[in-house]
Amino acid sequence: MYLEFITQPERWQQVFAQLPEFSGKIYYSYAWHAITAANGDGQPAALFCVDDDGHGGTGQAFYPFLMKRVPEAVGGNGEIDLETAYGYGGPAFFNLKAEQIGEFYRLMNDWAAENRVVSEFIRFNPLTSFQTCVDPACQVSHNRITVSIDLTAGPEAVLNGCSAARLRNWKKAGRLGLSLRRLADPAEFAPLYAQTMQRVEAGAYYRFSQQYFAALAALPEESCFYAGAFTADGRLAAAAIYLLDQTSAHYHLGASDQQLLHTQANAFLMLEFARRLCGTGRQLLHLGGGLSLADDDSLFRFKGGFSAQRHDFFIGRRILDQQKYASFSQRWQKLTGLTPKILLHYHYGANDENL
Repeated sequence: MYLEFITQPERWQQVFAQLPEFSGKIYYSYAWHAITAANGDGQPAALFCVDDDGHGGTGQAFYPFLMKRVPEAVGGNGEIDLETAYGYGGPAFFNLKAEQIGEFYRLMNDWAAENRVVSEFIRFNPLTSFQTCVDPACQVSHNRITVSIDLTAGPEAVLNGCSAARLRNWKKAGRLGLSLRRLADPAEFAPLYAQTMQRVEAGAYYRFSQQYFAALAALPEESCFYAGAFTADGRLAAAAIYLLDQTSAHYHLGASDQQLLHTQANAFLMLEFARRLCGTGRQLLHLGGGLSLADDDSLFRFKGGFSAQRHDFFIGRRILDQQKYASFSQRWQKLTGLTPKILLHYHYGANDENL
């Protein structure tokens, strides 16, 4: 087994294209990591392994991530941390046995030592079971529940599977003459999104830059759909960005016009887009989870009304260089006067919302 370190987009795309199809594959693409990097979250890179089992079968391991340089303010001198790009990811394994996965981690740990990797934070893909295949030193914990809509039984089943409240929302929007169509110009989304983030008082991290939206708009049409819910007189009442791969679709960002909230455009858009996905070969539309772990999280309640289908979202934490990590953490605590609550705390200032 040979470990390949990939940073070049062309090689990444070549490897990505020949991986088996699986739900959430879009999050493993170079294009997705480049988009997240445009938001200032690190440099895209990936590890790739191929192993022949000697009986005509070939197994693969592919692990994309963002490399974050440890800040000089806490003593960083070229060390890096690894973090899953915004969304989901983590190591993906195909046709590999336990001993082969163990060999992948042995090679990865050697690479990490040579490249001065201090720690690793993983947001595991909730649509797979890859979180069960981790290095023994990785601490895996359940983070929250996510929601998806089943697309396999057809458009009417989508409506039958949602709550009575969501169905009423969809019917009201239909009576008001709302319709769904692709945004002619993706640039229409950004100002509506900015208005929405201001209304809900979202943190700075979620107020994405124009460069971020430009990178999203550059995705191929088959990978990204800008959907809009329009009133009968042509006003954009709500919009959403959906990511697409061969077997699934993923709700990414949504926005709505405050003056048109009474039209129930948000609910209409979600259900109508799910209905249109039926028959495309995709098995589900993944909506994600809430903003917090609280039982009364309003975003989770909203998403949960579309379907009873749930998934478990896990995160993983691993410290590869305990001495360096402790040193950086101690210096950060002295600088900020704060107690660490997240693994990669020393990448953030005292007033950063990520803490």
